[in-house]
Amino acid sequence: MLYVGVTQYFRQKRLLRRAVSVPATIVKSEVFSSASADTDPRLQRSTSTTTHRPEVRFCYEVNGATHESELLRPTIIVTGYASREAAAEALAPYPVGARVSAWVDPDLPDAGFRVGEAGGGPVVFMVIRVVLPPVAWWVGEWV
Repeated sequence: MLYVGVTQYFRQKRLLRRAVSVPATIVKSEVFSSASADTDPRLQRSTSTTTHRPEVRFCYEVNGATHESELLRPTIIVTGYASREAAAEALAPYPVGARVSAWVDPDLPDAGFRVGEAGGGPVVFMVIRVVLPPVAWWVGEWV
C-alpha cells in the first residue's frame, strides 16, 4: 500500500503540473458493483460486502491521435461508494455523449483525466500503511 500510495502521489503531481485541457466526449457512464466473498464461514451469516464505483470512459484527441481513458482524477486509486445511488449521483454530470473538458499530459496521452485536481487516494493509502500495523499490534495485545 505504501508503494502504491507514494508512486500514485508523485504521478498525480506530475500529471497535474503538465496537464493541458482538451475537449472530450463521454463514451461510457455506468456504475460497476462488486461483492467481496465471505471471509469467515464460522459466523453462519454472510460477511460479504458490496461496493459500487462510477465508471466513466471518455475519448479525446492529442497531437492528431484519438485516446480513451477512464480516470476521473489523475490517479488509478478510485473512490468506492456504499450505495449504488451514491455512485450513480457521482455519474450525473457525465451522461454518454456529453461534451466535456479533460486534462492530459501531452507526454502521457493515454493518461487523460476528467477532474483537474488531486484526489486524496494516494495519501490515504500511505497513511493506512503507516497507521494500520501499530494499531493491529496494539489491538492484538488486548485480545
